[in-house]
Amino acid sequence: MAQRGLGRRFNQLWAAVAAGNLGDGVYRVSIGLLAARLTSDPLAFSVLTALGFLPWLVLGLPSGVLVDRYDRRRLALLVGVVRTGVLAVLLGAVAVDRASLWLLYTVVLVLGACETVYDNAVGSMVPAVVGDRERLETANGRLLGAELLAQSFIGPPLASAVFALLAGAAFGVNVACYAVAVVLMLALPGTYRATAGQPERMVRAMGQALRFVRGHRVHRDLLSVVVVLGFANAMGTALVVLWTRETLGVPEAAFGFFLLTSAVGALAGSQSAAWVAARAGRGRTMALAAIVTGLGLLLAAATRSAYVAALGWALTGWAILVWNVVYGSLRQRLTPDALLGRTIGIYRVVAWGVMPLGALSGGALAKVGAGDLRTPIVVAGLLTVAAGGYAALQITNARVAAAVAEADKHAEADKRAEADKHAEEGSNAAEGSSANESTNAGQDKGAEAGAGAGKGAEKGEETVSGGRGAV
Repeated sequence: MAQRGLGRRFNQLWAAVAAGNLGDGVYRVSIGLLAARLTSDPLAFSVLTALGFLPWLVLGLPSGVLVDRYDRRRLALLVGVVRTGVLAVLLGAVAVDRASLWLLYTVVLVLGACETVYDNAVGSMVPAVVGDRERLETANGRLLGAELLAQSFIGPPLASAVFALLAGAAFGVNVACYAVAVVLMLALPGTYRATAGQPERMVRAMGQALRFVRGHRVHRDLLSVVVVLGFANAMGTALVVLWTRETLGVPEAAFGFFLLTSAVGALAGSQSAAWVAARAGRGRTMALAAIVTGLGLLLAAATRSAYVAALGWALTGWAILVWNVVYGSLRQRLTPDALLGRTIGIYRVVAWGVMPLGALSGGALAKVGAGDLRTPIVVAGLLTVAAGGYAALQITNARVAAAVAEADKHAEADKRAEADKHAEEGSNAAEGSSANESTNAGQDKGAEAGAGAGKGAEKGEETVSGGRGAV
């Protein structure tokens, strides 16, 4: 029902995204709760968060090159199989009570590397699946709604409840979700290569995308905001398990339900983002979303009441999803399809690449600040509000509208060029077929003439023979 009106292929992609993100939601809560059983050191805990983001710094752009070079659905399938296998290994370790912090570090690092390819591939498939560029906000809103519904609304309370009963069972649910996502992606029809070629060498391909982003004003300003938001987000959420348990007094079994408040806000944000953007404009909406995100963090940090903190978390969830829907759709709209995977990779390198530093900074701030786990949340809130102020000044509605109009013009030109290319190839094929038919017809006529000459020769021989007989 949520995905009605965008076609069968979109429905199938939506289902695969929902299944995979349910697995993500169960995984993130379960891995955090397992780590909390193994250590209570804020710095050691923040390392776990940092390792999840670290692969984006190294692999974000190369993964974009792969996504622009190979079939995006097949890449998502391959990575889906790998992460299912990795979680199965962790499940086995937990089942025999052999899990360690170092094993968790390894699993988080490998799954983070898988995520660089998977998220990039799925995000690059959306414009091709939807077709209508005007409906990207709607499509992304529904996909992010599915992501949040599964990853934050259903996954966390399910994970915390199952984990409290039996830790291994939580990871079993995780493996099952990833396996279902693989099957659903396998059933998705079509091929999803970029519409144009790219340089053969990976370095040259990455340089092409970097030059495009560097020369585009709106992309540059978006990246400036994204780097601050990524750093602040990691700082504010790195210690959320410890903060809710030790500062707010939330028990282990209820941790997922606390996160559910953020999911409620996020679900509302995913459904209202297109509506807000249509009325306030894309630029103003993104600035508002960043500022509200920061205010929600500050509200959560200002209290020791779990209920008030949950309200702040819900506000933050709404604003983050509004930002993600509008920002993600704008990024797709401004970028040529042939560069989309690499451009998404650049954004992920910038945003997720600074997250390890943000997470470690959060752990250090908590340790230095007399163990107050609210300190990194306060600093993160202030940084996020500042980023929203910058966005309000630089990413205005007028600049965004002009950039979108220019991108749409180029997209139409590329589409016409692609159509002309196919028409020319079809014409050449038809001409080649016609030439072959003419050649074959000429050969047939020559054969007929040769046969006629042969018959004439036979008659001549008969006449000569007859003459000789007469003689």
